Amino acid sequence: MKIALDLWDNKIPDFKRKILQNVVVDRWSKYTVVWWFVESREEVKKFIKAMLQDKYFRKATHNTYAYRIQQENWSILESKNDDWETGAWNCVLRELQRADAVNIVLVVTRYFGWVKLQADRFKNVIDASKIFLKELD
Repeated sequence: MKIALDLWDNKIPDFKRKILQNVVVDRWSKYTVVWWFVESREEVKKFIKAMLQDKYFRKATHNTYAYRIQQENWSILESKNDDWETGAWNCVLRELQRADAVNIVLVVTRYFGWVKLQADRFKNVIDASKIFLKELD
């Protein structure tokens, strides 16, 4: 399936966004990771809203995300959403913190493969996040 994600009429340079599709596949569950450069909570909301308009992400089982934004006073604004993949947001946020990544929203999308992964789903979310964060180095 092709991912469109032509957000904001492509006014954002390519280096400000990246998509890695099916970076982890485990018992037919597939994980895709999307990164987007953000500088405000409003940009995060705009990105998530636009992302969910894309059929690929809208039909996914879960779109778990976390973000970290450096404020003008150098404090870090962090937040997350697990999209009913309970606890997965913590895995994404923790990997962003370990990489000391700022001004980024990281989304891990899961397509459920009809086999319950139990705790392995957290390992997969962490692995998908790590694979993606290596791309930033």
